[in-house]
Amino acid sequence: MPLWGQPMLLAELRHLLAEGRAQVGARAVKEPLDLARAVARLGVARGIYAFQRYGYIERNGQANLAVPLGRFVVPEQTVPQLACLDDLDVWLPRLRRETLNRLKAAEHRLSEAIFAVVQHPQEAARWQAVLLAMAGVEAVMVNGSGVKTGPIPKLRPEWLTAGDDGSPEFRLAVSLALQAAAFNRGKMPVNSVRNHWIALKNQETAVVMQGRFGLDDAIALVERRLIEAAQSGQRRLPLVAAFRASSSVADLAALVSGKVDLDRTLALARALMAIDGRAWAMRPQPLQPSVETGWPDDAWLVIRLAMLPWPLPDGREIRVDPAIVRRLASGDAASALDLALHRLRAAGIRPVVRMGTASPQTARLWAAALAFPITRITAESMLRRLDSNSIQPKQGE
Repeated sequence: MPLWGQPMLLAELRHLLAEGRAQVGARAVKEPLDLARAVARLGVARGIYAFQRYGYIERNGQANLAVPLGRFVVPEQTVPQLACLDDLDVWLPRLRRETLNRLKAAEHRLSEAIFAVVQHPQEAARWQAVLLAMAGVEAVMVNGSGVKTGPIPKLRPEWLTAGDDGSPEFRLAVSLALQAAAFNRGKMPVNSVRNHWIALKNQETAVVMQGRFGLDDAIALVERRLIEAAQSGQRRLPLVAAFRASSSVADLAALVSGKVDLDRTLALARALMAIDGRAWAMRPQPLQPSVETGWPDDAWLVIRLAMLPWPLPDGREIRVDPAIVRRLASGDAASALDLALHRLRAAGIRPVVRMGTASPQTARLWAAALAFPITRITAESMLRRLDSNSIQPKQGE
């Protein structure tokens, strides 16, 4: 119901009720959520400054009890980020038609999150709430409910700008979500990690992430990629960062020291896996850089260098040993580090680290941290930190 800030003539009211309309794009509004989006993006005429929401509650089989559900204030100016919600235009109506209780509950949480972001479109936390709600919908589908509705549709890269709160969780979620086994010359992903979250194009056997615990999902992702590499005869970890979407040293340091909420990070990543890879290659979105500094533990740097997806910048290749991840996943950091040191020494690298150990929980965290991709430049920086004497000129120099 509209609310006016100034008196209105009867003729004006009649004109509004006779010709007033709301649209999202070329489509007439039919749902309360669509009306909120139309108001926020396009504004309103006739001096309306807010809308009062009502819900009609059924009593004795009749919807005759109106309950106020809050007030929607018309924004003073439109916000470009709201165009991101257009990506959900086809998906949301399909969700509303579902009758399964679990999926209906997940759809209700998503609708409420979208209502909130439409009213506060410049708050990154609200956009992240929408992403988490979308991931919650897919989590229901992973368990076999409502799969006909389909997963989250392709999202434009601007979702990242809207949801960027400057936290390491968000940056790490982006780097995990956009990585792939490789990228072609057009920077398009080949074998995206989304295949390991929700079945796409007959990829059911590749799904290993359960959507319950971030630590378990990250480890499962790494283990599955190692299996796929072994099946194709490769001795590397095929997790390559997307263009301008790698993990920074500072964020990895926070992760391996236990300062990052992995559950939230993986939940955000599950939704961000829907970002359109082609669109990202054409217009990657810059994220707020970390204000922290610092390095991960040297022992983990040894393990990270032993699990690269490509040769070192100087051409040397460190052949991956999958047993490293198995030992870490079982909580055995000491033997995993020993295997990693052996791999590095075989490649002519002599790290200052000779041995080390960590608690079982930390060992599993080290394994999970391997799911977050780095660049060749970062790998070279890690190598310089561990053994500056082993840096060799690049081939051809």
